[in-house]
Amino acid sequence: MKEKLRRFMFGRYGVDTLGYVLVFGSLVISFLSSLFGIGLLMLVSYAMLVWEIFRMMSRNNQARYRENAAFMKFWAPVQKWFKLQCNRLRDIRTHRYFSCPSCHNTLRVPKGKGEITITCPCCKTRFDKRT
Repeated sequence: MKEKLRRFMFGRYGVDTLGYVLVFGSLVISFLSSLFGIGLLMLVSYAMLVWEIFRMMSRNNQARYRENAAFMKFWAPVQKWFKLQCNRLRDIRTHRYFSCPSCHNTLRVPKGKGEITITCPCCKTRFDKRT
């Protein structure tokens, strides 16, 4: 059975980041549709799933790759922001986060060190902050 599925999927595009976002978005919209009783949202949810199945089964790998690359230009900063927020929550007891005044890079420094001079590794700007 596994071999039959492997042969069937040979040459097809498969799942990528856009596909995962489409499926997750479809699940969220479906949940909201059932929660508020809006049938139009369920149609949007189904359309997202059909689009993902079409993308996954497509043999036009070049076009699907271009779609995913265009989506990643939008998605990468969003993903980076969410990852930073998760790291901030994880490190809330041990570290503080500061933004470099010149290049706006986010810097992590340990808590409880008092007044310290922070050197940005990107632009080498030095600034003083209290941790």
